[in-house]
Amino acid sequence: MFHLGKMRIQRGPGARGLYLLEKWQPLRYKRREREIAYRRAFNYGVSQPPAGAVVNRNFHRQLVGFMVALAQYFRDLLIGEVIRGGQLIEQRPFGSIGTVQRIGLDLRYALDRASYGNIFALSVETGHYLKQVLALLDAPDIKKAFDANTKWNVVEIVSQRYLGGMAEISQRAKMAESGRRILQFISDHDFKTAVDPILFQSEVRPMGSHAEAWLAAYRMTREGRGFPGVTPALRSVLGIETSRTSQAELR
Repeated sequence: MFHLGKMRIQRGPGARGLYLLEKWQPLRYKRREREIAYRRAFNYGVSQPPAGAVVNRNFHRQLVGFMVALAQYFRDLLIGEVIRGGQLIEQRPFGSIGTVQRIGLDLRYALDRASYGNIFALSVETGHYLKQVLALLDAPDIKKAFDANTKWNVVEIVSQRYLGGMAEISQRAKMAESGRRILQFISDHDFKTAVDPILFQSEVRPMGSHAEAWLAAYRMTREGRGFPGVTPALRSVLGIETSRTSQAELR
């Protein structure tokens, strides 16, 4: 659109940014290489992984399992505080930290095991590129060209007008933000079994709201519409059989 003159921009920061972005070509890795790395690390997409490469096939199941375990932990904790009448009685949380630790450790190990090779360099490169693109979409001349108030309005308008529709931008943006914070927490946490419950509670408390926000957004997406709920999903992750009657009642 910039080349064909379909955007009424000329000398503003957006026009200059589009020119520089194309001139310097910051993405060294091609689309096929990014898709293969995405498949290896997260098992998303349809690209065929290279022969002999380790593919993290359980990533989505483990990620959803960690989210529901964390959400269940804080729900149990809240129930325990209500029943006891306060936080300081016995100084022990009602929620069990064992499930959160186990799923978190498995998720961390599987990601580390599958993300060797060029994935770190590729992620850094793609992260810088994404940051440049988001700053570019927030340029005043580009927003004015599409009569948009925010960069997400630009994405929405361009998708609807020229790309045949749009995905669930609000839900995907929330899943991306909360999921990134959760994965950063998992990578920085060692999940020691002998950790003090009160210490674990204070460390993991900021992640509780992100887990609930991620699940709420996930249930609104196409692939998450069949999500049965926190408790049934956790039982499934742990391998506990649930009768059809109880599943229907829980839904």
